[in-house]
Amino acid sequence: MPGQRPLREADIIYSYDGSLAGFFCCVFESFARRELPFAIWDPEAEQPSLCPVRDIPTDPERAARVRRGIRAKLGPAAGEKVAVAFLSGQTDKELVLLRFLHHAFSVGPGALRQLGRPEVAAVNNLERNVQWEAEKLRGFVRFEESGGMLGAVIHPKNHVLPLLRPFFCARIGGEDFLIYDASHSEVLLHQGGQTRLEKLSAPLTLPEPDAAEAEYQRLWKQFYETLAIASRRNERGRMNHCPKRYWVDMTELRDQV
Repeated sequence: MPGQRPLREADIIYSYDGSLAGFFCCVFESFARRELPFAIWDPEAEQPSLCPVRDIPTDPERAARVRRGIRAKLGPAAGEKVAVAFLSGQTDKELVLLRFLHHAFSVGPGALRQLGRPEVAAVNNLERNVQWEAEKLRGFVRFEESGGMLGAVIHPKNHVLPLLRPFFCARIGGEDFLIYDASHSEVLLHQGGQTRLEKLSAPLTLPEPDAAEAEYQRLWKQFYETLAIASRRNERGRMNHCPKRYWVDMTELRDQV
């Protein structure tokens, strides 16, 4: 933008708390200093480095300013794209998003249509991957009943629980249920009509199914096998539609892993 100092690459690492609000504070810092840090680390990504580390505290006011700025200058679609892409499990997602925002603010709302720009293509890839995995898991989550609550375990690459929340709350909102993301130690808990997302400090182990649940699972696997037509078996097609990394959490397929 006219009158702004040029953006410089800095040998500095931003350290933040891993939240979206915390990332927006990193964005605020980067724009204020007109610098692109060498890396942006959340607590799980910290490692020894020769670059100095700058702790970026989470300031709700600064985060809100960045959030409003994105929506006001780039449009609601950009705000949604950033929020979804931030759920990615890709290790450099923060830098991908930061480069995109620097480019987008210099161009304006039209930046989203510049599909050939590497900054835009990279953030589109993040968003697409998150949405693809969330869509798969809407069909692949398998619940088990125990003690009056439905429980499911998933091992996604991305932090998809926020995207699964509205779907399952609408579909089985009358039941108490939880979905445990074992990859990221996060849980979506719906109980008594209230829903919350929590980060766990220790792995969660769901109870073993009781006799009745085990019988339901046996019947479901039998139903699945009965529907199969041996002469039309297509392993490549099955892998494309249902990647093998999801099988461990699917009642009808986990024995084939």
